[in-house]
Amino acid sequence: MKNESGRKKEDGFYVCKGANIMPDHVNLSIADWVYLAFIVIIFVCLATRRDALLPTLAGLFLTSLALKGGNLLEGVLVTYKAILAAGTDLLNIILIVAAITTMTGIMADMGTDRIMVAPAKKMLRNPVMSFVVLTIVTLLLSWVLRATPAVVLLGALLVPAAVVKGMSPLVAGMLLSIVGKGMALSSDFLSQGTPAFTAKVTKLPVAEVFAASVPIWATVSIVTMIGLCLVSRKLTRAEKEKREAGDVAHLEAYKEAHEAETAKVTPFAKWMAVVIPLAFTCDIYAMVKWKLSGNDAMALMGGTFYIISFICGIIHYRKKAFDEVLEKARTGWIFAVKVFGPIVIISGFFWLGGDTLKGIVGDPKIQGLAFDWGYFIAEQMPINKFMIALLATVTSAFAAFDGSGYAAIPIGASIAMALGKPIGANLAYLVVMAQMSAIWVGATLVPWGFLAVTGSVTKVDPQDLARKSFIPVAAGLLAGVIVTSLLA
Repeated sequence: MKNESGRKKEDGFYVCKGANIMPDHVNLSIADWVYLAFIVIIFVCLATRRDALLPTLAGLFLTSLALKGGNLLEGVLVTYKAILAAGTDLLNIILIVAAITTMTGIMADMGTDRIMVAPAKKMLRNPVMSFVVLTIVTLLLSWVLRATPAVVLLGALLVPAAVVKGMSPLVAGMLLSIVGKGMALSSDFLSQGTPAFTAKVTKLPVAEVFAASVPIWATVSIVTMIGLCLVSRKLTRAEKEKREAGDVAHLEAYKEAHEAETAKVTPFAKWMAVVIPLAFTCDIYAMVKWKLSGNDAMALMGGTFYIISFICGIIHYRKKAFDEVLEKARTGWIFAVKVFGPIVIISGFFWLGGDTLKGIVGDPKIQGLAFDWGYFIAEQMPINKFMIALLATVTSAFAAFDGSGYAAIPIGASIAMALGKPIGANLAYLVVMAQMSAIWVGATLVPWGFLAVTGSVTKVDPQDLARKSFIPVAAGLLAGVIVTSLLA
């Protein structure tokens, strides 16, 4: 016997090829309803641009209380254990972000960052060359340095030159956000922090998530970039007409930055401008040769970051090295904790929806609350891979409107797992699509998120960036959903 979604019924269970056994009937508990209620509340907060941390923490406690049958002591313990589980799983990523920030701070003091982009600056001859060069440099630097340091660096050193040579400031801002954080962070091919995060959320192997991300990332990126090119042509023409009409007042700030004198740098800084890229090239070679991925790949990159910081700090600061390196390390950790502090708490709530719930409550037989709802939905209506991919994408996109792409991954991935598991879908592709949606939306469509940084360094309104980026990014994500449904 089969139900509407094609699952074979045997002895009261629906058996799906490649999936675990799904119960014929799901009895939703009070904890399930409390969990769902707070997901709705969190979404309302995000839609009204209110911070979701407070309701998430309340939801975490009340859901924990419901899971323990109203036992106050046990509810408090589960609340903390959920946050601890999230913090433990995310610690590796927090470490890598702190290491990157430490290294880039020292590089900025040395002037090595300016030397590294100097060759690219000479190639910015016209809007087309500026677009191509800025795309390549932004992607490479964002993979190595992460999006925020790379965008701040390029916004100060390359964007002024590109705008002076004819590029529209809006195009520059869109390019930095779409390429710098959309393309780079959604893949994170070097440090693999993003695939590792998704793997932590879903308990899937990192290598499996990483492999699944390649075709989906390529699809979303290519379609979005095609859309960006079309929008760029229109904006470039408008910018040219504006300048020909004599409206050039908005260019003064860019001209001043472009013509500013570059601070003198030491021979050691010039030498490190060669050594640092070479070191990361060696890291990439090592990852390929010894098939390093996940935590091992992050450890290699993180260790490289800290060793470079140590060497540069001693030689550049000399007698002040003790104090300066300490300060840069402190700044790196402050930045990492500032970014991931709220995410740990938010993730703790969504951790209750996945398999991590077993360890949190100490019951190996319990099922994640999101899976309860996934099986319930699967029982009530026919589902297919396209609908699951679309639902995970829309959910992640909506959750990403808190400004943090990472915080949105757990809920989208949990829904993908919960709905994909009963029908025997390839879960890696589904959770990767949720990952793509969360990062891309948080990076390119939320004015109070990463676009605020991009807008500030390119001197354009973040809301204009979000509005102009919507169609290219939406087209890219839709293409990703289609490819995901075919591969899963």
